[in-house]
Amino acid sequence: MRFVAPVLAALLIALGLAGAARAEEEIRDFHALVEVGADGTLSVTETIAVNVEGKEISRGIFRDIPLRYEDGGGRIREVGLDVRSVTRDGSAEPHAVERRAGVLRIRIGNADVELPHGLHRYRITYDTTRQIRYFPSHDEVYWNVTGNGWDFPILAARAEIRLPPGAGASDVAYFTGPLGSTEQAARAERLDGGNRILVEATRALAPREGLTAVVAFPKGVVAPLSDAEQRADWRRDNLGWIIGAGGLVLVLAFYLWAWRRVGRDPPKEIVVPRWTPPEGVSPALASYIAQRGFRGQGWDAFAASMIDLAVKGHLELEQPGKTMTIRRKGSGIPAGIGAGQCAILKALPKDGDALTVDKSNGRTVQSVGRAFRQAIESEHRNQFYRANPHYLLGGVLMSLLVLLLAVAFGGFAPETIALAIGVLFPSAIIAIAAVAIGRRLRAARSLGARIWAVVTAAFLGFVGLNMLAGFLGMLTQRAFDPRMLAILAGLALTNMIFFFIMGAPTPIGQRRSAEIAGLKQYLALAEKDRMNMQGAPEMSPQHFETLLPYAVALGVEKPWSRTFDAWLAGALATGAVVYAGPGWYRGTGFTPGSIGASLGSMAGSLSNSFTASLPAPKSSSSGFSGGGGFSGGGGGGGGGGGW
Repeated sequence: MRFVAPVLAALLIALGLAGAARAEEEIRDFHALVEVGADGTLSVTETIAVNVEGKEISRGIFRDIPLRYEDGGGRIREVGLDVRSVTRDGSAEPHAVERRAGVLRIRIGNADVELPHGLHRYRITYDTTRQIRYFPSHDEVYWNVTGNGWDFPILAARAEIRLPPGAGASDVAYFTGPLGSTEQAARAERLDGGNRILVEATRALAPREGLTAVVAFPKGVVAPLSDAEQRADWRRDNLGWIIGAGGLVLVLAFYLWAWRRVGRDPPKEIVVPRWTPPEGVSPALASYIAQRGFRGQGWDAFAASMIDLAVKGHLELEQPGKTMTIRRKGSGIPAGIGAGQCAILKALPKDGDALTVDKSNGRTVQSVGRAFRQAIESEHRNQFYRANPHYLLGGVLMSLLVLLLAVAFGGFAPETIALAIGVLFPSAIIAIAAVAIGRRLRAARSLGARIWAVVTAAFLGFVGLNMLAGFLGMLTQRAFDPRMLAILAGLALTNMIFFFIMGAPTPIGQRRSAEIAGLKQYLALAEKDRMNMQGAPEMSPQHFETLLPYAVALGVEKPWSRTFDAWLAGALATGAVVYAGPGWYRGTGFTPGSIGASLGSMAGSLSNSFTASLPAPKSSSSGFSGGGGFSGGGGGGGGGGGW
């Protein structure tokens, strides 16, 4: 007998340790009492028995209750919810109510007090409105009893739904499991002639699983909404897209006003072929005006300016092999030189100063090119073309404000809005890129550049189509008002359109653009067409060299060179001219009959030489709907956890 006491003590200790090892943080029982008022208000009392072990739950629990749900018509409705009381183990418990995007969080407990381990029983009482679903043949309460967002298992889940006095349920349904599940691991019982309905899950619910009950009852049990209430509800439920649609109209009106004020092009000038450059327009400035700014960092214009300075005797170009050397002839800054060319000559201030265009001098080339562009832009900014960025910024800010207000007041699911934005804005960027590629394709000088533009455009189209397909696929899996999609698309499209059309040439810019277009026509004309132009000068080496920089700047050096070669072949055959090439260029030699083609090829590839010489850039690394009911549908719901 003396061994009995120690054995019993050891057994009790082992049983205690085993019980402790088995103890888990879980919801032992979840009971909801839902009382339906004749006015449509639901009074809900949730009793939640929680086992606390100091792991996830140390100071209390929180309960998340959605403020939005999808009604029978597929619309997202905003509900009213007022927390009346919160108790723990029969006594009032400190709590805080936090309203988040579409969710009301009740945080229960005191941050300075840790809970004793063991079972605690919480009771949450609240009133909620706009939860009754009205149908032609009946009305119903579709109630997500527990919610599908709990972090803990629920060992027992029950609900009692009480209808107004004298009412009886006409039908009852229930669902269990994760969100969207049609499992029916539950049972229901109608009491008091159907006035009270008990629904109970027949199995334990895992984390993120829930119990949902649906109770139908005859119409008239709950007072129907008056016309005024229906109108107020309609405005409340549709406030988001009303704001969005009205905002879209305002944004469009603003852009139209701004475009009529500053974005309309002046009357177009008649383009007439001309054989002299516009007065005071250098080759680089001709490119700047024609392209409404510098494209590709302006290296075409930079190359054209180099050739123009060489033609005028200020530079000499040497290309004995693949490398180009630029050598200064003379010193100082000659009179009549534009700001851009001054920046070039300042880099070679003395006679004989040289710059070899290769990788070793890439930083120097980059610095001179930057100074060249800045000089021209500083001298001529807004003189020939105004991009009107302030108006574009105003439109973008208005669009963002409309979007924020629509989301804030619209009752849209935040993840759906994020999904829509995440697709529409990249789609807008893809569209802008496609337009830019189209412009490059139209202006591409080589077959390779055109092929590359087509391949890039095809890839962007493939990405855009896949994004759209994925977006539409996701929309079919969740509630979404297509009107909001239309508003988002409308805002994106409006901003994109006016991004391209808000800029406008000034009157002098329109005139100079027409003159430059006339010069470009002349440079691209065949010899026989040029001979029919009254007053056009005869071709000569000097005329060819003078206009070659403009041909390079405008991208027509090849037709201009072919025309010169055709003329030169005839002139050499008759002895009317002796020409072995320009004095400002020293290369590997010229083949008779192809001097123009050789110079045109050299001039056209000079900008590529500048680009190839630049230092490589450094990269940075970056560390319910139509098929019936389901678990998680209707009002109520949410979930919770510990803190």
